[in-house]
Amino acid sequence: MSSDHSNLKKLVLVFTAKGVKGVGGLLLAWVLAKKYGAYGSGLFFIGYTFAFLCANLAQLGIGNGCLRFIPQLKSEDDGNLSSMWTISQLIVGSFALLLCVAVMVFAKPVAGLVFKDVSKWAYVFYASPIIFFWSLTRINIMVRQSLGDMSGITLVENLIIPLGMLVLSGLAFVVEFSVLGFLAAVTSLYIVSFLYAFMSTRRDYGLKFSIGLHSSLGVREILVYSIPLLIIAFSQTSLIWINTLILGAVGSVVEAALFVAAMKVAVSISILLYTFNSVYAPQISTAYACDNNDSIRNLYRDVTHALTFFSFILLAGVAVYADMIMFFFGAQYSAGTACLLWMLLGQICNCYTGPVGYLLILSGKSKLEVFNTVAGLILNAGLCLLLYNSLGVSGAGLAFCLSNVLINLLRYFQCRKFFGISWLDRKQKFFICLQLLLVGTYQIFNFNELNREVSVAVLLAVYLLLNFSNIKVLIGNLRSQH
Repeated sequence: MSSDHSNLKKLVLVFTAKGVKGVGGLLLAWVLAKKYGAYGSGLFFIGYTFAFLCANLAQLGIGNGCLRFIPQLKSEDDGNLSSMWTISQLIVGSFALLLCVAVMVFAKPVAGLVFKDVSKWAYVFYASPIIFFWSLTRINIMVRQSLGDMSGITLVENLIIPLGMLVLSGLAFVVEFSVLGFLAAVTSLYIVSFLYAFMSTRRDYGLKFSIGLHSSLGVREILVYSIPLLIIAFSQTSLIWINTLILGAVGSVVEAALFVAAMKVAVSISILLYTFNSVYAPQISTAYACDNNDSIRNLYRDVTHALTFFSFILLAGVAVYADMIMFFFGAQYSAGTACLLWMLLGQICNCYTGPVGYLLILSGKSKLEVFNTVAGLILNAGLCLLLYNSLGVSGAGLAFCLSNVLINLLRYFQCRKFFGISWLDRKQKFFICLQLLLVGTYQIFNFNELNREVSVAVLLAVYLLLNFSNIKVLIGNLRSQH
């Protein structure tokens, strides 16, 4: 996607692609639940999750380093783009390959970390190539994103992989796949995705293999900046997925499957936040480079207003139909409804505080973000272990909720200190008060046993009508910014 497009066009395209990814993830969980049951689904997701987290570790934060430095390096010398692309893949590829081989060689003892029964080691072994190929795929995606090109995210991460998984899911009902066979097929999909991302990025930007940077900025400085971001990126991803592995290790495979289904539904709400972060990251970085705090505050205000308005519709809709959504996966999954509701509460704080995490990272305050994400991850993992004994899988959802609240409150008050951002301005107060009023009204309707569908339709219409002028302003702001 061209960097010359308006923010609105970028947002629509990226949101559509991420929406496909979100739907694809939900359908994948549904197909696995229907085809293999909660137990088979749990086996797949525990092995897949372990490999996916290892892949995020193997990226060493270099991807975010690309976001930060490629615009600067390219402005100094066009050849630096090829050099940064080559160096990034050499560093990440070498580390990822070593980690992948280590996991394959020691698959049995590694399986003991995520399965009660180490005989399930094959699920770790079959997923391990994802570590190498997804690490390098992400580097190519981040190189494109640093140039304002969203096509890497759009085509690879949000279309090829999720659509490929959907095709495999459909085939599972036609061709008899074991869970291991399905996992091996998904691993192959990541190999194909890497080949496409690598070749298309090289072709589209005319990149050549080069390791010479023509800049005062050296590889050492890039690594010093990037390594702390490894902790951030790994902690952020682990925050979402770690409870799956904890439940597999101390609970049961079935409970891990229930958590994954609830998590995929709850995290799909963050599509809006990830979309705005992806599109606005280059603008935030540019504003900081120009020492323009006014521009940063304006960007934050517009993004936060849009997120608060639109995410409420998704959050409220999922909360109202939480029981039906979980039952959609199967009767066993109804036990995960409370877990889903707890996770939705955490997503409110995540979406409503806006791109505060990106503000810290792109303004060079990655040490603060390291503290925030590590604190949240430790709280999440600790509470999951503690609350599981009394609340079961719902305890994992509550742990996720509380850790999200902690992280985003820390981020917000840090950004407020450094940039003077203000979250609760006049328009934000209007959104929050109206939303609380509508939630209270729905509770009254529900208490009086009014038809749920009619209640939702009426309240949604009221919400949109009362915000008609705000919608026009929000869209106008997005169209006017480039």
